Amino acid sequence: MKSFILVILMSLSISNTWAENPTNNPKLSLNKSRRISSEQSILFHIKTSLKHDDAQICVAYNAIWAAVKKGLDVKVLIDADAVNTYKFNWYGNDKLGGHKLPKNLRNALAIQFNLPFNDTPKTYGDYIRMLKNEGVKFYINSGMLVVAGIEENLGETKNLTVDFFKPISFEQMISLFTENPTIVTY
Repeated sequence: MKSFILVILMSLSISNTWAENPTNNPKLSLNKSRRISSEQSILFHIKTSLKHDDAQICVAYNAIWAAVKKGLDVKVLIDADAVNTYKFNWYGNDKLGGHKLPKNLRNALAIQFNLPFNDTPKTYGDYIRMLKNEGVKFYINSGMLVVAGIEENLGETKNLTVDFFKPISFEQMISLFTENPTIVTY
């Protein structure tokens, strides 16, 4: 009976040790590989347009700002239908830039980033420019601009309200995906 109990205790010990090893337990290995240090870069891949889900882009801006505050090298790729959010409309602006941030969101940002309320962005146009001024690098899928009929030629951004988006090719997009250890998609 003593040897039976000893065998059970040993097997429990071995299986527990095996499960705690990150190479044997996918959950542990995922958690360890997802840790982000301040020297790392993060890519935010924004592909949902404002007309399909107005929360996606708005929440993305908040996460981008948090990543900046954490000291990460932040890059943003505007892709797929999200390119339509930034094109000029009949009134000479885009679908997002002039919209005011809700007061409760500005309050939450002030609290989370330890800022006075008046130092938070007032509009989404202010917000994206503030992110750019904080060092965020913005890219846009040049091929999608042509497919969506926003631009006639690859590399153009003359019909966008945001003048600092860098148009990139499909090959450059793949480089962004492979160079960044963490990709967050909205």
